This record gives sequence, C-alpha cells and structure tokens, in this order.
Amino acid sequence: MLSLQEKIIKGSFAVIILSLLGSVCAYLIRILLSRTLSIENYGLFYAVLSFFSIISVHIDLGFGEAITYFVPKYLKSKRYKELWNTFIYGQVIQIVVSVLISVVLIIVAPYLSSRYFRIVGSETLIYIFCAFLIINSLLNSLSQIFTGLQKIKYYSSINILRTALVLFFSSFFLIIGLNGPIFYALSWVFGYFLTTILFLYLLWSKHPLLTENILSWNKNIFNTMYKYALPAFATTLVYSLLVSSDTFLLTLLRGVIEVGIYNVIVPIASISIIFLSPLNLILFPLVSTLMEEEGEKINYLVSKIYQLVPFVGIYFALFIILFPSSIVSLIFGQKWLDFSIIPLSILSLGYIGIIMSSILGSIILGTGRVKERLKILVVVAVLNVSLNVILIWYYGILGAVISSSLVAVILCIFFTRIIKTTANFQIPYLFYGKLSLFSVFLFFIIRLIGFAPKNWTELILSGVVYTTVFVILGFLFKIYDKKVIELILPRKNYKL
Repeated sequence: MLSLQEKIIKGSFAVIILSLLGSVCAYLIRILLSRTLSIENYGLFYAVLSFFSIISVHIDLGFGEAITYFVPKYLKSKRYKELWNTFIYGQVIQIVVSVLISVVLIIVAPYLSSRYFRIVGSETLIYIFCAFLIINSLLNSLSQIFTGLQKIKYYSSINILRTALVLFFSSFFLIIGLNGPIFYALSWVFGYFLTTILFLYLLWSKHPLLTENILSWNKNIFNTMYKYALPAFATTLVYSLLVSSDTFLLTLLRGVIEVGIYNVIVPIASISIIFLSPLNLILFPLVSTLMEEEGEKINYLVSKIYQLVPFVGIYFALFIILFPSSIVSLIFGQKWLDFSIIPLSILSLGYIGIIMSSILGSIILGTGRVKERLKILVVVAVLNVSLNVILIWYYGILGAVISSSLVAVILCIFFTRIIKTTANFQIPYLFYGKLSLFSVFLFFIIRLIGFAPKNWTELILSGVVYTTVFVILGFLFKIYDKKVIELILPRKNYKL
C-alpha cells in the first residue's frame, strides 16, 4: 500500500509534467506572435488578453473554489445529487456573470478602444474576447469539477490541450497568411471552445451517476457554497492586485507599446517559474502531511528550500543578465532589443524573489496559517498598486519591473517571519554571500572578454558550459541533497 505522502507525490508529478508541456506551448505562442506582429499590435493583443484574463479570474465570484472544496466531500459520501447541484450552481453563476459582463463590455467597447487601449479598431478584439470570456467560464467550471472528482489526468490535461490548440490555430492562420491580432484572438476562441466540447463529453460519458441526476433547488447547498465562496473571492481579488495590476496600469498610463515590450521581458525573466513553480503543487500537500509527523522533517525541508530556490533562480537570472541581447534577439527578434535590455536584467533578478515568495506562500498554506497569509497579501497588494501607480507613471516599464521586484522581497520577508513561528531553521546568509560573489565575478569576466553568442549554436554551447559550471558549483556548495529527494520521494524506513 502506498502511503498518503506517496499518493500525493505520485499525483502531483502527473500534474507537473502536463503543466510543463502547457508552459512550453504558451511560450511558443508568445514567440510566434512577437515575431509576426508589430510592437504595437503585439502590445495591443496582450493588453486586451490581460484585461479579459483579469476579469475571468473573478468571474466565478468564489463559487468555483466552492465546487472544488465540496465536490470531494459529496463524492466520498456518495451524495451524487448534492454533488451535481453544487457543480451546476457554480457553473450557472459563472456563465451568467460572464454573459452579463460580456454584454456590458460590448456596449462600452468603443469607449474602451478610444480611452483605455487608445488604438482605433481595437473594439473588434474586445468583441472576440467577449466570446472567449463566456467559453472560458464554462471550461473553468469543468476544470473545477474534475479537480473535485480527483480526476488528475482530466483537469491537468485541460491547460495543455487548450494551449496546444491555440498554438495550432495560430500557426494555421499564419500559414494561410492571416496573421493579424484578430485572427490570433480567434485562435484563443477556437482552442478553448474545442477543449470545452471535449471535456463536456468526457463528463457526460464517463460519469453517468452524476449527469443522470435531475437538477433541483437546494437552498442549504447554495448557502453553504456562498459562505465558502465569499472569502475565497476576496482572496482571489487581493492576489490579482499583486500579479495583474502592472499590465493594467501600463496600458492605462503608458500605452500598448510598453505593454508589448513588457510581455517580451516577462516570459524571458520568468523562465525559472516553468521549472520551479511545480514545487508549489508538491509543497502544499507535502507540508500539510508532514505537519502531522515529527517537526524535524519540516525544519529540514524548509532549510533546503531557502538554499535550493535562490540557487536555481540565480542560475537562470545570471545567464539572462550575461547575454540579454543574444537571448532577446534570438527568441523574440531584433526589433525588441532597443527597449528591453535593462528592465530585463533587473526583472530577471526580481523573479528570484517572486518565485521564492510563491513557494513560501505554499508552505504557509501547508502549515495552516491561512489568515496570516491573507492579511499580509492585503497589505502588500495595496502597497503594490500604490508603487505601480507612482513608478509606472514616471518610469513606465522600468517602474513596473522595480515595483514587482521590491514587492516580492517584502513578501519573502513577511512570509519568512510567519514560517519561523512553525519551523526552526536558519537563513543561509553566508551561502547567499558566496553565491553573489561568484555571480559578480562571472559577470565581470564575461564583460571583460566581451563575449556574446551570435547564433543559436553559440547560445546553446554557452548554456552547456554555463550549466556545467553551475553543476560543479552546486556540488561545492552541497546543494544536491539525497535526503531532500527521499523526503519528497519517500522510501520505507527512511530517517533523517
């Protein structure tokens, strides 16, 4: 028999693999659009997409999380009628709200086009993304019920399938010569629509015990969902102020050209997230499980996180800082070089704090300190918006980069204080100092010899040499630890 910890890890790794594949497809979409659209059109596209993405995150009013929370409980007790009602209530709310908001957006589209996006004709994109908003609300509800039903392969496949389909349709339009932002927006609609149809079919065909139940009104179920949904919605709203205000304010205060540049910088600087964010999927349930065991394992795990994450973060950030021009031009094209080098270098370092704060937040959730985390998020979200307004107004992209980096550091400080009340560990300041000295030394060596890769072959070979150096450095700093691997992938009779 597998232990609870082993079941958690086994399920998490399935999600991780599919998440990585989805991230690769999303990256390829950005590359395709950045190379085939003008800076203005690329910026307009992602300004509109970001605008609708912010709305879609809140479209369920918190009832989506209620579906995910209550469905497993009804499933365990075989209360299929209550389970089906829970799903339908949440789904109806999402669809109704998305339709109402879409109607409003269609009415005000000319105003948004002229006053917010400030690009003539951008209202066509708004109309198309209104369809996307409605379809996405239905797809989100399907993801939520599959999560609640604990169908790991289903809900973790949704993102990779819809992203792959968007990439397919975008490539198809490009091949037939239709590569404007309107056709790329249609790719989003078609990709999400086909994914929705497929997973609706899977729900109806694979779960007849649910779908054969007749929908009925149950006030108690709805009230129970509402009580759970309200704080969940508040948490999502606060979190969106942390992660989404930069693009919104760049569009409002500086224009879509800077949004386009920012959306070239972010996917490069955040490359470490593709490899490190899956830790969130493991750490939350793992820490929660270990909290019920001896605290020594928690202490050891947290200590290694404070070493491993900054080390991997520096590995990615330093390579970007060493060769920013080569990376930008080879991946996204020469036209982005004049605007992106300095903010890219700063944000690359900032993302070490961003990913670290995300992982620390997952650890806090695993320890059950939810209220403390929410209080800090509220304070920091207000600070983030304030900093963004001031710095973006004066400095544009550079202001957004500085604000994101500062807020990430502040979050890390606050989250560390919370974790210290649960786990006993020491922050490895000496290790950080050694890593910093090595990074500065390598930076000046590369600048002194004036080396910069000129093509993909040179960039890949540089990456191989650079990675070899960091692998050796990891051995010298004792980063690789068999105990951590065995903690995450437990063996029988293992003791620290």
